[in-house]
Amino acid sequence: MSRFRAFISIDIEDEEVVNRIVEVQERLKASGADLKLVEPENVHLTLKFLGDIPESRVTDVVNAMEKAAETVEPFTMRLKGIGVFPNPNYVRVVWIGVEEGSDETKAMAAVLEQELGRMGFRRERKDFVPHVTVARVRSGRNKDRLIEAIRELSNVEVGEVEVDRIRLKKSILRPQGPEYHTVEEVEI
Repeated sequence: MSRFRAFISIDIEDEEVVNRIVEVQERLKASGADLKLVEPENVHLTLKFLGDIPESRVTDVVNAMEKAAETVEPFTMRLKGIGVFPNPNYVRVVWIGVEEGSDETKAMAAVLEQELGRMGFRRERKDFVPHVTVARVRSGRNKDRLIEAIRELSNVEVGEVEVDRIRLKKSILRPQGPEYHTVEEVEI
């Protein structure tokens, strides 16, 4: 039986917003930090990471996505500000936050967590924080300069995205970076 690495996302496809995300990435990169930037075509908000799943579970996942989509109306998601995981003293991931639309993304993530957990999918240990990952930190090189760049970008306005669908994505890991493909799409 075929398996694939999967996650459920809100894709960021607005060209202006993606261009502004790239500008933020360039400013982070200018710090000289050892970063792996997310490719512009891969920028998204993960509602739920599923890990490796058998293709036979796609229908179950889509059913959970439909229940999540029913909890909200199409909405506007405003991307603003920079944050980090796990904390400013040990930065592994740099992300852009969700200002407007946070409640809707949290509502959908909560339903996905509940429905998929009931089906035997692994539950998250941490609370869901709506965010769009823009970079992963590979080492501590120029950490202080990176922290300064993050501070300077703390209130950066990235833009608004209209959210009217969520997607089940397949992630293929390649040496040059991950490749994402839409498996199923559910309208809100």
